[in-house]
Amino acid sequence: MSENTQCQRPGCTGSYEDMGGGELYCDTCGLAPVVSPTGMVSSPPTGITGGGHRSASQSSRSSSRASARSSRSSTSRRSVSGRLSSLSGSATSRSVSVRSSGTSTGSSARSRLGAGLVSVPQVPRPDPRSAVMEHPEVPERKRFCSRSDCGAQVGRSRGDRPGRTEGFCTKCGHPYSFVPKLRAGDIVRGQYEVVGCLAHGGLGWVYLAVDRAVSDRWVVLKGLLDTGDQDAMAAAISERRFLAEIEHSNIVRIYNFVEHLDQRTGSLDGYIVMEYVGGKSLKEIANERRTTAGKRDPLPVEQACAYGIEALEALGHLHSRNLLYCDFKVDNAIQTEDQLKLIDMGAVRRMDDDESAIYGTVGYQAPEVAEVGPSVASDLYTVARTLAVLSFDFQGYTNVYADSLPDPDNIDVFRQYESFYRFLVRATDPDPARRFASAQEMAEQLTGVLREVVALQTGRPRPALSTLFGTELRVTDTKLFAAQSGDVSRLGARVAPVGRRARKALASAAVPAAALASVPAGAPPLPAL
Repeated sequence: MSENTQCQRPGCTGSYEDMGGGELYCDTCGLAPVVSPTGMVSSPPTGITGGGHRSASQSSRSSSRASARSSRSSTSRRSVSGRLSSLSGSATSRSVSVRSSGTSTGSSARSRLGAGLVSVPQVPRPDPRSAVMEHPEVPERKRFCSRSDCGAQVGRSRGDRPGRTEGFCTKCGHPYSFVPKLRAGDIVRGQYEVVGCLAHGGLGWVYLAVDRAVSDRWVVLKGLLDTGDQDAMAAAISERRFLAEIEHSNIVRIYNFVEHLDQRTGSLDGYIVMEYVGGKSLKEIANERRTTAGKRDPLPVEQACAYGIEALEALGHLHSRNLLYCDFKVDNAIQTEDQLKLIDMGAVRRMDDDESAIYGTVGYQAPEVAEVGPSVASDLYTVARTLAVLSFDFQGYTNVYADSLPDPDNIDVFRQYESFYRFLVRATDPDPARRFASAQEMAEQLTGVLREVVALQTGRPRPALSTLFGTELRVTDTKLFAAQSGDVSRLGARVAPVGRRARKALASAAVPAAALASVPAGAPPLPAL
C-alpha cells in the first residue's frame, strides 16, 4: 500500500479507491480524504472529542494522544521557527467583543469585509428555493451510525441488494434513518411550513421553511437531538435556550426551539429554528478557485485575513458572554454579500460546562482540548488553522501537520509575508498561554498583518490611526493670536482703555512700565523699590 493512498482517518488501516471522476473514498471507513490529489479542501465530520467525566482508560488514551501530539508539534515548531524572536503572550480569561459590546446587530461604519483596506468579492444572496434538493438522498459512503462511541458503517449495499436507508446498526443496535422526517408542505408547531431539504448533517436533515407567523420570512429547521425520548428532548431544549440570546451581525440568528411529533414513527423530534443565510461557505469559495491546470488556487492572503478578522469579531462576542464556539472551520462560516456569518451553533458551550460532550474537527482543533477541554485560546487556534487552510495548499493538515505548520521555506505566502507566518506561529503555539490572550488582541494583530500585506502589494504605506491620540475634531482658528490693532506696548500686549481710577493706580506703581520692558526674558524679578 503506497503512502499516497493510505487513509487519513486516525486508526483506519484502509486505503483510498477511485470511485470515478477523481473522487477517492476509503475502502474501510468510507470517508473521502481531507485534501484530495487536486487540492480540494474538505474536513472530517465533526466528532466528539471528550468532556464531562471520563473513565480512567479514556483519560489515559487522551493523555497519550495529547503527549504524542505535543511532542510532534514541538519538534516541528523548532524546525520552522528558528528565525523568530520571542513570541510570548500572557494568558487571561477575559475576552471582549471586537466591535460589539452589546446585543446590537447594527452594521459597522466600515465595510463588512476587508477592514476598509481590501475589497472582497461579494457573494450574491440566491433565491432560497434554488437551494432545495430535488432528490434528498445520503450516498451510501456517507452512512454511519450516529452514536458517538460507535460510528460503524450502516446502510451499505451487499451484492445486488442496495443498502437500507433505515434500520439498526449491526454493531451496537442503535437505530438509524436517512429518510427525511419532514416533507414539503408539513407544518411544524403550527407556524413553520416546510419547503424542502437543504442538506444532511450529523443530527439529520436540515430543512428550508417559511415562518407563516412572522412576515413569511425564510428560516432553517435543524434537528436538535437524535432521540425519541421526550424527557431528554425537553432537557436538551432547556439547555440550549441561551443560543436564542445571542445577537451579532456575524452570527446566525436563533429564533426558536420547537418539538414536532413524527406521524409516521410516533417519535417526538426537536428542531432548532434559525435564520436562513444564503451564500457560499468558505469551503465552497476555496474549492471554486482553480488554476489553469485544474488544481485549487489558494485564496489571496488579504482575503483570508479579512475573513479571519470577521470570524474573530463573532468569537469575541461569544467569549464576552462566557461561551465557546469550539468548532470553527471552513464549513461553518458563510459569506453572504459582503458579510461573514457563523452558521453552525451546535458545538457552542458555556465556559464553565464540564459535563457536555466536546465537539471538534481533526486538523482544526487545538492539541490540548482532548485533555483539558476547550478554552478561549483553543477557539483562537481554530481561526488560525482555518486561515492556513485557506491561504495555501496545506497538504497533510489533518495528519503530518495536524498540530504544526510546514517549513516556511516551502510555502510561498510565508516567504512573501513573514508577519503572516509569525502571526500563525503564535496563534497555533502548542502552549495555550503563548497564544493571543483574546479575540480582540488577535483581531488587532491580524489587522496589522493585513495592513503590511496591502502595503507590500501596493507600495504605499497603510498606517493605522493612533489609539492614544485622536484627530482634531474642529479647528477654531489658524493663528495663535488675533491680528494686532491700535497702540502696542514694547511687550507686544495691546493697550487696553482704562478709566480714571485705573490710570491713577498705574501712575503710583513702584516699577515703571519702561523698566519692565527692559527686563530680559528669564531674568529674576526686580526687587521692590
